[in-house]
Amino acid sequence: MNLQQVLLIAIIVIGNAFYSTHSIFAQETQNNTTLQKTISPPPRSLQECEQVFLRNNLILLAEQFSIEAADARTIQASLWENPLVSVEFNALNPQDNRVFDIGADGQKAFAIQQLIYLGGKKSNEIELAKTNAAIARLQFQDLLRTLKYQLRTGYFALYYDQIVLRSVTQQLVQLDTLITAYADQAAKGNLPYKDLVRLQSLYLALQNNRTALHTNVIEEQKKLKTLLSTTIDIAPVPLPTETEIYQKSLPFSTDSLQSLALGNRPDVALAAALVRAAETNLALQQSVALPDVTVGANYDQRGGAFLNQVNLTLGVTLPLWNRNQGNIGIASAELSRTRGLQTAQTIDARNQVAWAYQKYQEALRNIRSIRPETEQNFEAVYTGMLQNFQRRNVTILEFTDFIESYTSSIVQIAAIRKNLTEACEDLNLATAVTIF
Repeated sequence: MNLQQVLLIAIIVIGNAFYSTHSIFAQETQNNTTLQKTISPPPRSLQECEQVFLRNNLILLAEQFSIEAADARTIQASLWENPLVSVEFNALNPQDNRVFDIGADGQKAFAIQQLIYLGGKKSNEIELAKTNAAIARLQFQDLLRTLKYQLRTGYFALYYDQIVLRSVTQQLVQLDTLITAYADQAAKGNLPYKDLVRLQSLYLALQNNRTALHTNVIEEQKKLKTLLSTTIDIAPVPLPTETEIYQKSLPFSTDSLQSLALGNRPDVALAAALVRAAETNLALQQSVALPDVTVGANYDQRGGAFLNQVNLTLGVTLPLWNRNQGNIGIASAELSRTRGLQTAQTIDARNQVAWAYQKYQEALRNIRSIRPETEQNFEAVYTGMLQNFQRRNVTILEFTDFIESYTSSIVQIAAIRKNLTEACEDLNLATAVTIF
């Protein structure tokens, strides 16, 4: 091989490597672009966020493979053992001093065997696999219910905290302007420094409140972006119907809500499915104690009592020492355990509904104590107080006391609205029904 051929081969290898690397990079870029397209523009309403959540949440996408695996186990459980075929050929005939004597006067044998399950083993195994597949689906539904609860509560927590954060930020901007003006006048001796110090103290208190709010917003933003599988910040803007629905009255009693929960909650159904699985497993382990039969046939050319002999074979395990006692005991204990857990799960579901309903009633009373014009009055009084203070019609003490009360009221109103949405979502979670 000459030098030109070596160089040509090197160029081809480098070119192929570059093409492969470029193809991989292009594919990754395309995948990232596809993901970005699914979340751009960022969702704003709750409905849009839920659509992105169902499409992009990586935990849900991963858990769907558990369902596929459970279905595959059901298929595998329905399959019988393959028949065993064996072949025997003569290797050495010492009488005639021949090797591989397998002709008409030689020796060869063939056999086939099939395992036959008795005692209902196969039907129990299939039923157990089907129950486990149902369990996988119920686990997925329960995961979806929990993640959807986190999405909806996180969405409104972020929404209301951002409202308060914007209000406090606006106050800080206006207060900073006042402090700058006061500092100039205090330096000229027109205003006392104690008023300036009081304004600065109020500014620091508001700044601390803003820092705490901003920390909450960052944490809520992180959780929401994780649920949506995105790195883009979310700015919640719910539709009017998405906020008004939380203030409707419920035509349900506690007993009716508990009945809804017991009929719809996937974790309650999951507890019942685990009992069924334990019952089936006990039946399976009891059937394993019964021996299976191996049925077969074989042909022997010259090695049997007759030439070209055909035989029927039967085989069975003698259950002398191992009658599967240990596994039966384990399955029996597991059945008792799952029955106890099912009772506990039912009681817990009822208690969760009762707690959520009481929390909802209290939150609804609190939200109805806020009159519709209250927030508008707050804004009007705040604007008037700020203007009167700038005109020196209001004392520094009156102004700072008002700002503190105003900020506290804004925070409390947002907290009341947030608590109501959380209480409603607690009811949705407790009943596994979209009531709101």
